[in-house]
Amino acid sequence: RFDLDIGAARARVPLLPPKNRAHSTRLIMMVAAPRRKGVTLAALAAVATSSSALAGRVPVPGGRGCYEINDPGACCSFTDGRNDPTYGGQDCVAAKDGMSFQGGATCQPRCWALGECNRDSSDQSAIANLTCPVAPAPAARLVLPGVSCTSIQDRGTCCQFSDGRASAPFGGQECVPTRPYTHFQGRGGMVCAPRCWAEGACAGAPDQSARMGFCRAPEVSRLPDAALSTQEDARVPVGGRLRFYIVGSSNAAWQTWPDQMHAMLRRMGYEVELPDTDIPGEAPGPVGRRVPKCMDAASYETLRTPRLGMQGWSTWGFAYESDEDCDAEGFRRIAGWKVRCMNGWACKKKWRGPIEFVPVSTLAKGVKDADVVILANFVNDGRNALYCPHDCYGDGEVPDVMQSTDITGADLRRTIQAIHKENPRMPVLVVGKYADAKHVLYVNDETLARSNAINAAVAEKVEVEPLTHFVNLTFPSGVNVFQTLNTGHANCRGDKVIASTVIDAMFKHNIIARGLRLGDEDACLARADCDALSLDCCQRSALCYVGPDGTCAGYTPGLQ
Repeated sequence: RFDLDIGAARARVPLLPPKNRAHSTRLIMMVAAPRRKGVTLAALAAVATSSSALAGRVPVPGGRGCYEINDPGACCSFTDGRNDPTYGGQDCVAAKDGMSFQGGATCQPRCWALGECNRDSSDQSAIANLTCPVAPAPAARLVLPGVSCTSIQDRGTCCQFSDGRASAPFGGQECVPTRPYTHFQGRGGMVCAPRCWAEGACAGAPDQSARMGFCRAPEVSRLPDAALSTQEDARVPVGGRLRFYIVGSSNAAWQTWPDQMHAMLRRMGYEVELPDTDIPGEAPGPVGRRVPKCMDAASYETLRTPRLGMQGWSTWGFAYESDEDCDAEGFRRIAGWKVRCMNGWACKKKWRGPIEFVPVSTLAKGVKDADVVILANFVNDGRNALYCPHDCYGDGEVPDVMQSTDITGADLRRTIQAIHKENPRMPVLVVGKYADAKHVLYVNDETLARSNAINAAVAEKVEVEPLTHFVNLTFPSGVNVFQTLNTGHANCRGDKVIASTVIDAMFKHNIIARGLRLGDEDACLARADCDALSLDCCQRSALCYVGPDGTCAGYTPGLQ
């Protein structure tokens, strides 16, 4: 447990394992609001119940005791919040229906209900509901009188409240959270604000829709039959359970294509199940930086899509068990080249991140129950050879970009072989590098031949492994497909192309029985006349998508 102070309030908060803290725990904000029994506490209790089972109970806010909660259903969500060695941290237990404890309370610490706290308590276990269930989340927004949305410091909690101020324009406004890795402009790095303020519709505030997140995913809008293809004898049947896992670098950390894949597959009728694993560095979504907010972001930003997105890493960061085979200078031989063992961009520790390396056996064990593994982690091999060769290679021998594909091939094959050792039937898709960017937003046609040559060389080297297929990516020329947020990385349009192309490869290689119907690449990829397109051409286009109503609509680069 650790002590948490916010304003004048204090509570003891149970500390969860590190993996669960950031994404599973919803700490309830401690507010210095007027004490109003049965209003503030019962409302907050309902918020606590909205978090996952991993999060468990939370302390009664403000250092208060279980006895102050007058809603038996809410009682079950809390531990006693007092800083007291007798009561503090005790589970709150509710009285049975229609009953109350001695003194009239309907909620008390467990030890008090059992008569085990001190000599002043008597056994009231006949009254206590010791197995009380956690109450469901409230259907309506809750209000804490006098408490503003901007006082809430937790995104999950934010979604349960409306602004409690009495005056316009903020009073009664829904509280809306920021998206991950950002905050609203203003003092103190706010992660929660009234909706009208976040949208720039009140108090002269600027429009911050690009930073505004989502509280829940909308109902899945299934794709029309005309947008889908089917086949027999695939690994995952139509409507079946499907699990994929992506291993990438910053292309999986600062982009949304893994999340778009998740949403697309749900729209195709699959029951997508993506459990967490024990792979070091795994993240449930984009990590480290804000990403563009796509038109369909609501369909995936509240979903968990576990993946590896190791910014700046090269293939050797995922292909070895440890650094024990590295020499005294920190190098190992790969495909005849002396390669620095350090992970991170330019093979420098300062850009590595907190994870030193990902043992290949741990990666293989983590993905062994997936239906397909997608490797998109070789782009930095060639970039290191181009831009910082002397940082990553030793003995004065520096491979050129095409020679670096020998290193890529050797490392990818080690990773694939480790995966197949755990599951010999595992399909592996190796995703090619996409085009370089020019003038920030557009495909660099001048280096396209080099990119294609790199992809062809890598494909030849990895497709000797069983059940391994290379996936080429094509971006349209003269179209805005790259970010301004994270330069050189695909924006929403580019990510849509990647997601749909990978799903198409899953269909072509009999991994899934239902796939996307995609139009001809040459005829459709750059089309912008979305209203006039057939659904198959719409899905192929980088500038269009099939909207929730089943018709073709324009698709923007995303809010950045």
